[in-house]
Amino acid sequence: MVLDAGSGGMSADWVWVQREVSDTTRVCAYDRAGMGWSEMGPEPRDAKQISSELHALLTKAGIEGPYVLVGHSFGGLYTQTYAAQYPDEVAGVSLVESSHPEQFTYQGVAQDSYEPQKQIFAVPSLLARLGVVRLLSKLIPAPPELPQQQRAQIDALSPSTRQVSTYALELRATPQTTTQTRSLRSLGDKPLTVVSAGTQEPEWLELQDDLATLSSNSMHRVVEGATHTSVLYDRSQAQATSAAIVEVVQAVRKDQPLAQ
Repeated sequence: MVLDAGSGGMSADWVWVQREVSDTTRVCAYDRAGMGWSEMGPEPRDAKQISSELHALLTKAGIEGPYVLVGHSFGGLYTQTYAAQYPDEVAGVSLVESSHPEQFTYQGVAQDSYEPQKQIFAVPSLLARLGVVRLLSKLIPAPPELPQQQRAQIDALSPSTRQVSTYALELRATPQTTTQTRSLRSLGDKPLTVVSAGTQEPEWLELQDDLATLSSNSMHRVVEGATHTSVLYDRSQAQATSAAIVEVVQAVRKDQPLAQ
């Protein structure tokens, strides 16, 4: 299993899920190029480039497929693109509060979710060098629900010039990424679970319902009271996320449909 974090996210974000799911299967969480501990990669930082880098990483590390891919937020777009590029290597998918390729043009979620961020990160490297991002990170520290070690990693690495610049490059590549993600027409009958936060707006949940139609063997689970990030950070809510992922793994192993 391979875990992919959202925009600006790190492998440390997955600690609760990784610990829970590792009782069932091998779990690999990684930092995309430019994120966390990883060096920056070549541009453009779009889904096709990021997916090809993950493919090369798995091959070089000798981690044999097929894989169950898990993506959160923007990481869900990269997961979907990987499934389209390398379908024979993907046995199942779990999308956790995943972005949708149409979310930036869909009713009320369009401009609110993209344009402000695009403006904020117009000059990310300069802001990071001036220490503005690091100051903001102190005002908004890593989620307290995470273990101390992971909080320290996030607080230390998230405001780095490298990571902020990479986040901006990924954001700027959003038009290319969403176009590339649309190349995934269907997962066939491969197991697919979609995990959504119960506090999200109805329009967002409609998009999550649509993601579930990517497979004829799917399940959409809404975690009541959860937010976009608490499905990973809150330990009890992360258990619900983990359970949905484990269901995909078990369905793949048993070659049976997901239990509805």
